[in-house]
Amino acid sequence: MRRSRSAGVLAACLLAAITAGAARPAPSEHTVIVERIIARINDKIITSLELQQAQAQMMADLKRQNVTQPAVIAAQQKNLLRDLIDQQLLLQRANDLGLSAETDTVRRLDQIRQQMHLGTMEQLRQTIRAQGMSYSDFKKNIANEILTQKVIENDIAPRIQITPEEVKAYYQAHLKSFNRPDEVDLAEILISTTGKPAAMQARLKQLAEQIQVRVANGANFARMATRYSNGATAAQGGGLGFFQKSMLAPAIRNAVFKLAPGQVTPVLTTTNGYLIFEVVAEHHAGEESLSEAQPRIEDQLYQQKLGPELRRFLTKLRHEAYIKLARGYVDTGARPNAGVNLTRFERVLPQDMPKPVEKPHSSGNGFGVH
Repeated sequence: MRRSRSAGVLAACLLAAITAGAARPAPSEHTVIVERIIARINDKIITSLELQQAQAQMMADLKRQNVTQPAVIAAQQKNLLRDLIDQQLLLQRANDLGLSAETDTVRRLDQIRQQMHLGTMEQLRQTIRAQGMSYSDFKKNIANEILTQKVIENDIAPRIQITPEEVKAYYQAHLKSFNRPDEVDLAEILISTTGKPAAMQARLKQLAEQIQVRVANGANFARMATRYSNGATAAQGGGLGFFQKSMLAPAIRNAVFKLAPGQVTPVLTTTNGYLIFEVVAEHHAGEESLSEAQPRIEDQLYQQKLGPELRRFLTKLRHEAYIKLARGYVDTGARPNAGVNLTRFERVLPQDMPKPVEKPHSSGNGFGVH
């Protein structure tokens, strides 16, 4: 569970980046776009336009994160082509393994639709297009992210081992970080009223009250959230995670901190709709025990080990691949002094073949006998 949950966190980060990067710059009538191939990875290519789009998205991400240090920006710029090659290598590995993202992509798109409070998939398509994005690119990027995650889970996660000794050592070295205040682990069901006509308000409140009665009487909260909630957490059963008192609005704080795990709040009225919370678990102020902290420690250690292990795996994939760059471009992930290995190269393009050398004509009988 730790590995899949950690991969899910990684996937969520990746998803935020790739969905934001799905937009293509719209050319004006005076714009001339010239693409050239800057890298070949086996039988796939990366173009100059793809690199430009990745660079624009990188700068947008850094701006959103308030990153302005020239050294950080320069480092990310330097590794941009490496990251595009990494992605292509992982996608080709997914193809080698026969992995499919079709069903998961449909599920992920539906989750996004729910998070955006849209009624139909057609509304999702229209919303994406209205933001200047290509829906087909948006969908393809999601599929690529899912395939990348599957390769990580198949090829990399099993290589990462975390021992009890490592967990104990981390706990002892970070004892202060395990001194926590009162917290509750919450799940939610939201019946949204956003954009709904006033005539529907009473009916929506009645629906929320009916759901509250059912979960208070023992109905599975996560299933009810998946079925009825309009919140962004619906697909995950409404799970929100742990909250301290200071992190919650007074009305919610007063409602949840007097409940025991497994209990639910009455229907709470908010500006976005009607909310029901379940207290999944609680933590009283004080130092966490090693057993309580173990899941979070394992996740932290897993993330620390994932990056180096992923880089070792990608280095291996590079060794097994045919990679050729256009002059002037550098792959910072290339193995030093690595020779080209053609064993996995599926289709050599004509322009990659050695040019024939014309030999001078000589006299003779036409069979090379003089």
